[in-house]
Amino acid sequence: MASGATLDAENAALIREEGRAGGFVITRAADAEPMRPRKPRGVADPAAMLHPATLKGLQQMREDTGVPGAAARVLFSSEKLHVSYAWFKSGYPLPLHSHDADCYYLIVGGAMKVGTEVLEKGDGVMIPAGAPYTVTPLDEGVEFIEFRNAEDYDTNFRSKSETYWDRIAATREERGPIWAEEPQPVGFISVPGAAKRNP
Repeated sequence: MASGATLDAENAALIREEGRAGGFVITRAADAEPMRPRKPRGVADPAAMLHPATLKGLQQMREDTGVPGAAARVLFSSEKLHVSYAWFKSGYPLPLHSHDADCYYLIVGGAMKVGTEVLEKGDGVMIPAGAPYTVTPLDEGVEFIEFRNAEDYDTNFRSKSETYWDRIAATREERGPIWAEEPQPVGFISVPGAAKRNP
């Protein structure tokens, strides 16, 4: 115990000598906030205007009062780094989209498919800005940590088909009873209302 206390004191002295004391930001899982809407960019740009089918599909998702198939929490956000936690339940139909910032997903529980690749605990995927993608959570869903190189980022949904968005809505409705009973794969970050895993 004494050597640990001595080492702590020596480390503190070295940090003071370098003049770099402080500046750390400690985050706590209990303080994580729900994801918040992003600032829209390029709203005057016709290319940024959402297609009517996309608008309708997003409205369907907002009005859906069924069991949610996903949850996300912001763990840390600064000008150069955004870190969040996400839990997608099994079969959650994430619409095809892209962002204007690079993103890295690190899987902490469960599994998901990205393209033809299955990613499991410890695996990750880097998605460059502008690349369209979706993920498909597998049987027990997926929990992951998301790292972005920007505090704020835009989302560009790719489908302009009402049929596509109707399939998203139908999948959400169909899976609701399953999601109501589905626990987090590992419960990395506690999510209010999550079903409890049997020991």
